[in-house]
Formats: sequence, structure tokens, C-alpha cells
Amino acid sequence: MSLPTKLFYGFGSVAFGVKDNGFSYFLLIFYNQVMGLPAETVGLAIMVALFVDAFLDPIVGQASDNFRSKWGRRHPFMYAAAIPVAVSYLLLWSPPKSLDHQGLFFYLIGTAILIRSFITCYEIPSSALAAELTTGYDERTKLLSYRFLFGWIGGLVMYFAALKVFLTPDAAHKVGQLNVEGYAHYGVAAALLMLGAILISAVGTHGQIPFLREAPHRKLNLPTLAREMVGTLSHRSFLRILVANLFGAMAGGLTLSISLYFTTFFWEFSSAQIALFTFASLTAALFAFAAAPMFSQKFGKKRSAMTLLLIGVAVGCTPIVLRLMGLFPRTAAPCSSRSSSCRTWSPPAPPSPPTS
Repeated sequence: MSLPTKLFYGFGSVAFGVKDNGFSYFLLIFYNQVMGLPAETVGLAIMVALFVDAFLDPIVGQASDNFRSKWGRRHPFMYAAAIPVAVSYLLLWSPPKSLDHQGLFFYLIGTAILIRSFITCYEIPSSALAAELTTGYDERTKLLSYRFLFGWIGGLVMYFAALKVFLTPDAAHKVGQLNVEGYAHYGVAAALLMLGAILISAVGTHGQIPFLREAPHRKLNLPTLAREMVGTLSHRSFLRILVANLFGAMAGGLTLSISLYFTTFFWEFSSAQIALFTFASLTAALFAFAAAPMFSQKFGKKRSAMTLLLIGVAVGCTPIVLRLMGLFPRTAAPCSSRSSSCRTWSPPAPPSPPTS
């Protein structure tokens, strides 16, 4: 497979990386601290959207697997998802100012479901495309490495831009992460980047369509699709991977969703300092891009994944444990010189009970 094809294919994951980073780092902070929704309400809205997405994933997968057209079975979904992905992500970060808490809650649910649904319509067929672009085991690993690399780069670049360009302090917002106009501008930039990534990937791999496998000729109905989806659960190896990914996703989602809270209150960093951590993440992504195929070839995917997962958990928890034990460097005082800003971040006091 040529290098341009690998690059075009991998570049498409920028869209998912941007969406994933936005949901992981900014969504809870934005709707909780900026828009004023209680954190548990925001969490409930995100959970509802996630459940809908989990139900939609296998449906989109089956539809793509059995779709027949002159553009194959993957590219029509990729092209069709481009504009809806961009528009729905833009709407997510620009809620109407006239909405009350109940209206804002349903707006968040609706837009979160939309962006998750549309990105699924792109991501599922695009991911499946890897198995059709190459049948070689090691070559497929390398191809997926490009996909993960661009996903990380896209998400990190947008994360850095958000903190350094859009979510900056001004006269009305001492803490950049509370700048409501900044989130709207971030939404526009992120939506355009996602649109470009999807279209560039789809157009760049379009020439491979004649060489891709076609959908099988068969009559499909709802009971058949249901049996096939349930049948995947009888595969032991698949179940192990599913359970591992489930717990990994829960741990990763929890870690990322409270990341900005931790870096502000626990580690006491400024927004500029937080942005610098993207370089550490980018370095890690580049290392993983180069090392993953080598580990896979030398030790096998299963052993490499299990070993590196354990090492990653240990390394990730160590700084927090050391800080709690008093063995990690501390700042002079909580939030250092930004005490007034940190008070801005404090949640509002609960209302006083009515008096008789």
C-alpha cells in the first residue's frame, strides 16, 4: 500500500479525535461551569447520548456491511456524514442563550445524540475500511497506527488551540476556561477541521474503491440482522475484548472528563500550563505510533496490549499517589496566585431551605 493512501486514510480519524477530546475535556466544564447546569445533569445527558450511540453502532455497521453502490459500501456513508458532523458539533457549543435549565438539558441531549450519531455514520465504515485496504496482518497494524496517530494529533492540536487561542482570559473572564464566546469560536474551528478531515480522507481513498470487497448478495431483514448481532456475543475472544474495552472506556472517560477540574484544583495549573501538556501527549502518541507495530511483531498483540496497559495504569496513578502522600512537589498555596480565579470556579452554594 502506498504512503499517500495510508496518510489519507489515517487523516480521517482527526474528526473522531477532535470530537472525542471535546467530549472528554470540555463538554462537562462548558455546560456545568459556563452554562450553569448541575454536573449530574450534564453527566445524565452525556450518558443518554452514549446509550443511543451504543445502540446505533451495530446498526450502522450492519448497514454499511450490506450496502451496495457504485462507490462501494463504505464511502457513501463517509461522504454523507461530513456536513452533518460539522453542523451538529457546531451546534453543541453554541446553545441559545434564552434556554432555561430544562431547555438547556434537552438541547444538550439532542445535540450530543446528533454528533455521536453522525460521527458513528462516518467512523464505523471508515474503521471497517482498514480490513479492505489490506489483508496483511502486519500491514493492517501499520495502517491502524496511522489512524490512531492522526486521531491523537487532531484531538491534541484542537485541545491546544482551544486553550491558547479561544479559551483565553479577558476582562469579563478571569479564567479562560469560562469564556463562553471562546467556546463558540472553538466550535466553529473544530467543526471546519472535522469537515475537512472527513472529506480529505474520503476523497483520498476514493481511488481504492474498485479494489475493495463488495457487499454479498443476500436478502436481509430485521430478524436476520438481530441474530447476526447477537451471534457476535458467542465469540469468546470478542467478549474478552469487549469487556476489557468497556472497563477501559469507563476509566478513560472518567479520567478525561474531570481532567480540567484536577489540573485546576488538584495540580493548581494555569490554562497556559495546561496547554503545554499537549506536547507530552503528542510525544507519547508519536512514540506509540512507532513502537506499536514493533511490539506487535515481537511479542504479539495480546501480550503487548496487556503488558503496556498495566504499565500505563501504574505510571498514570503514581504522581497522584505521591501527591496525596506528600512526596510530590507542591505549590506554595492552593491555586497559588490565582486565588480569585479559583473562587470563580467554585460551585455555587446550595439554596437555603424555605423558612416558615
